[in-house]
Amino acid sequence: MDNKISIKQILVDLISIWPQIQKKHKGSELYAELISYLSKENYYGDEDIPYPTLKQIEANTKLGNYQIRKQLKDLYEEVLEYPYKTTLDFSKVEIYFHAEYFKTYTTFKTYNLKNLPRVGENLNLPFLEAKMGIKFFYVEDIKHVFTRNIHTIDISIKGGFYNSYWYYRKHKALEYGEIGMLEQYDLNEYELKKKVGLMY
Repeated sequence: MDNKISIKQILVDLISIWPQIQKKHKGSELYAELISYLSKENYYGDEDIPYPTLKQIEANTKLGNYQIRKQLKDLYEEVLEYPYKTTLDFSKVEIYFHAEYFKTYTTFKTYNLKNLPRVGENLNLPFLEAKMGIKFFYVEDIKHVFTRNIHTIDISIKGGFYNSYWYYRKHKALEYGEIGMLEQYDLNEYELKKKVGLMY
């Protein structure tokens, strides 16, 4: 592993998958003290709890600075260096649909879907019509996030029907600075189209 990798960043990275580190090394004497201390707080899940510094870990354990650094690097290497000693498990899946239509928003959560909708596919969601004023949506974007022991899928959907030309034109406008990064969220679709000269 590159010695220039930040130990502080390694700590942050490990905490992002901490339940898996705990499970892998449950009962381990080698890492017992470090894991016990870092398991006392929900650092990743609670943004009000600051991440511990190496000095804080040293002051609250019997581990020296060198031991802490070495153990953190070794734990990290077990995940990312071949031969892999830790196989990550993100089998728990959470899917969130984030709907938007002319600045009206809503979100709903589902269990794992047999077939995941892809960008550009049209959806018929009758249960959203009362709140959103429309039941037809299309998938605009999909993001996958892997943290703790959870695979989170965020699916952004927009009211209306997918238009491949508008999808291309909007992303071209973003690339060339015709639309600012924040404007794509602040402006509705009509306002965006007007900004790039598609509406008058």
